[in-house]
Amino acid sequence: MTEHEAPPMPQPTAEHKLLAQHAGKWKVHCKFYMDPSQPPMETEATETIEMVGEFWTVGRFSSNMMGMPFFGCATMGYEPHSDKFVGTWMDSMVPTFFYMTGTQKGDTITMRCKALSGITNTVLEHRTTEKHLSKDERIFEMFVTMPDGKEMKMMTNHYRRA
Repeated sequence: MTEHEAPPMPQPTAEHKLLAQHAGKWKVHCKFYMDPSQPPMETEATETIEMVGEFWTVGRFSSNMMGMPFFGCATMGYEPHSDKFVGTWMDSMVPTFFYMTGTQKGDTITMRCKALSGITNTVLEHRTTEKHLSKDERIFEMFVTMPDGKEMKMMTNHYRRA
């Protein structure tokens, strides 16, 4: 097959272009809600996000949590054939690999997955939202549906471009 016979290469969609805005260095203010009756634990973090071609991002997250170094790695992309965002997360504190899928409505991407919860040691539904306030600011929140069916907020991360 010659280059003239080859099918056209895929082009980035609006969703890919939105994800490309994440590339760069970010300062993150984190709030972790370990116990709903207590104030959240707060810490500062950084995340550096790089593009992999025009379709995917890889982020490296770094912080201290409960006096220990904390590192995480996220991937994110959009699959036009399924009309879904896809992402992964792994970190230095838990032996659980998160694989998430989701959709966009307005300026918010909502992702879902089922994964082992460190709170109950059972598989629970996780939901994240990422609201884009501007190209330089976004808010990420994570919620877990507890065994009683009630949703509990786990964290809020406020991202500002460094």
